[in-house]
Amino acid sequence: RRGRRQMALRLPILLAAAAGAHALVATPYRCPGATRITTCTSLPSATATGRAPLTSLMMASMAVGTASAGFPAELMPVKTNALTRFLTATQFLAASVVTILFWYIPLVPLYLYSLVFDRSRRRACDWIVQIWARCTLSLLFSDIRVEGLENLPPRDEAVMYVPNHCSFLDIFALSGYLPRRFKYISKIEILRIPFIGWAMQFAKHIAIKRMDRASQVQTVRDAVDCLKAGSSLVTFPEGTRSKDGRLMEFKKGPFSMAAKAQVRVVPISIIGTHLFQPPGSAFPMARPRGVKLVVHPPLDAPGKKKEQETLEQARAAVLSALPKSMQPLKDESA
Repeated sequence: RRGRRQMALRLPILLAAAAGAHALVATPYRCPGATRITTCTSLPSATATGRAPLTSLMMASMAVGTASAGFPAELMPVKTNALTRFLTATQFLAASVVTILFWYIPLVPLYLYSLVFDRSRRRACDWIVQIWARCTLSLLFSDIRVEGLENLPPRDEAVMYVPNHCSFLDIFALSGYLPRRFKYISKIEILRIPFIGWAMQFAKHIAIKRMDRASQVQTVRDAVDCLKAGSSLVTFPEGTRSKDGRLMEFKKGPFSMAAKAQVRVVPISIIGTHLFQPPGSAFPMARPRGVKLVVHPPLDAPGKKKEQETLEQARAAVLSALPKSMQPLKDESA
C-alpha cells in the first residue's frame, strides 16, 4: 500500500516533467528568411536560446536523423493508397476549377483594362493568377515554405528566375507563394488548357513549341522583349521535368536571354513537389506538406560570352539547397 501511495504521489510529478520536456523539444524555431515557423537544421546554441544543453543536444540529434551528411534535410515521402489518392485528386480538381471560375469574374475586366493601360506587362492579370494559385493550394491544406526572401530583387526590377523543375506543382508553388509578379515560358499545350491556359494568355505568358525551330527563335525574342519591358520571367533551365526529382543539366537558353536583356539571374531551389505529384501524374497524390522554395542571392547579368559561367553558378546555387535524394547521381560519389 505504501508503495502504491508513493507511486500515486509521484505520477503527477513525472507527467508534468514529461510534458515540460516535450514542450522544450517540440518548440519550433523561426528559420532565417523563412515565411513560416519551421524546424531549423542549423540549431541555435544553448546560450543563445536560453535552453539547457541537454535540450539542445536532443534537438540536434533529431535534426541529424532527418539529413544525410553534408546535405540538407530530406523531406520524407508520404504513404498513400488508392482511396487517399482519389480523394486528394478530387479535392485539387474541385479547388482549382472553383477558384478559377470565381476569379474569372474580375479577370475579364482587368484583362480589358490591361489592354488599354498596361498592354506590355498586364500586372493586374498577374495578380489574379497569383491569387488563384494560392487559393487552390490553400484549399488543399498545403504547407509551402519560402526561405531567402531577403534575396529577392526589388519589385520593380525585371529578373530571370531559374528554378529546378520536378513537378507540375512547381508552377502552383511559385505562382502562389513567391511574392513577385512574373511570366512563364510554357509549352503551347498548357496555354491551350481551358480557363487555366486562357488566364495565362491574358497575363501574356510566353508560349513555345518545342519541336518547332521557328517557334523557339520567336520565343527568345518575346522573352527578351518581355524582360526589357519590365516583367520578370521564370524559365526552367533543365528544359523539362525531372523524372525522379534529381537535378538535371542546365540548358544555356535562359542565360542567353538574360544576357541579351541584361537582367540579373535569381536561382531558386524547389524541394519536395515531386513527392506529392511526380511527373506523369495528372493530379497531386497527397496534400503538399513541407515543400520548400529557397531563393538564392541574385547573380549579375551575364556578360558577353559569359553565359556558361552564370549557368554554372546558378546550378551550383540550386544544388546547394537540395537534399541528397535530389542530387544528380554522378555527383553523389564526388
